[in-house]
Amino acid sequence: MAHYLHTRLKTLWLLVCCFGLLSAPAVAADLPVVRLAHAAFNEKVVALWLGVEQGFFRKHGVDVQLVYIRTGPQTVAALASGEIQMVYSIPAVVLSAAAGGMDLAMFGGIVNKAEGDIMVAPAIRSPEDLRGKRVGVQSIGGGIWSQTMLALEHFGLEPGRDKINVMVIGGDQSVIAQALANGIIDAAYLGYAFSSGLKAKGFRVILDLGKATIPYQGLGLIGRSAYLKQNSALADAVLRGVLDAVAFVQTPARKDTVVRSLMKNLRLTDAREAEIGYNALQWLYNLDVAPEVTGIRNMQRLLALSNPKVKAVRIEDVVNDDSVRRVKQSGFYKELVERAKK
Repeated sequence: MAHYLHTRLKTLWLLVCCFGLLSAPAVAADLPVVRLAHAAFNEKVVALWLGVEQGFFRKHGVDVQLVYIRTGPQTVAALASGEIQMVYSIPAVVLSAAAGGMDLAMFGGIVNKAEGDIMVAPAIRSPEDLRGKRVGVQSIGGGIWSQTMLALEHFGLEPGRDKINVMVIGGDQSVIAQALANGIIDAAYLGYAFSSGLKAKGFRVILDLGKATIPYQGLGLIGRSAYLKQNSALADAVLRGVLDAVAFVQTPARKDTVVRSLMKNLRLTDAREAEIGYNALQWLYNLDVAPEVTGIRNMQRLLALSNPKVKAVRIEDVVNDDSVRRVKQSGFYKELVERAKK
């Protein structure tokens, strides 16, 4: 009997050990969750989509859940309530929130330049023809609005003086493209993937912002300053995941995967449109993800025209380069840079 009990106990112990080994991966799979919101709906979001689809965020120890929120005010409200922890957006979100007393900071600049096409109806031949016309934007203060305003400024135009009606269309870029195609508006900013379809219909590109050398900070990673300080490891993990995705996009052998992701997430039916977006990303994305301070100041100047409080915001208070500095010092980053040189 004693031998029987000893054998049974030994068997039970082995089962407990085996169960522990089997359950260990399940425990390890419970990663910290970061809900990351984005309002953009264009090729520039593919680093986030690929970060999830290819498992880059999980590779670095964080479960990123993407949330699409269309407007800046809704995004800020979600951040304030804790429903989301990070945002992929433009400096206007940070600057406007800071002007209202909220502690937001950009901790990674992913698209550090102006880009996209200012598309116009076939009858418009020159920038001067925009006087008295209707220009569509997604919202006032957003990325489409800011690049539109910079383009008008580049042309020497001013909406009030030149009677340019800046119309809020709402929706995403596909909605704005449709409004232009249907004659509801006469001009609009569109990302390269969405402008290509209108070019085929005779609509004109009056300015390629990517060739205009206008200082600009586009989409970047944003969080509450206190959250970033208390969760520095999570901020670093998200930044690493995005960098892995950027390197993936710029690896020629991965082109088909990137194009498929663009088609799926942008709901494109023509692979050629996705390829145009893919080609743009080769120069839009960069492994140097430090926020572009000069571009943020340019955005601050624009926003201050309608919200004077923005002018008092100190740029040093809304830019947090701690994660960029830590990641750039890592072997992971150095390996990405070396791989990109080959």
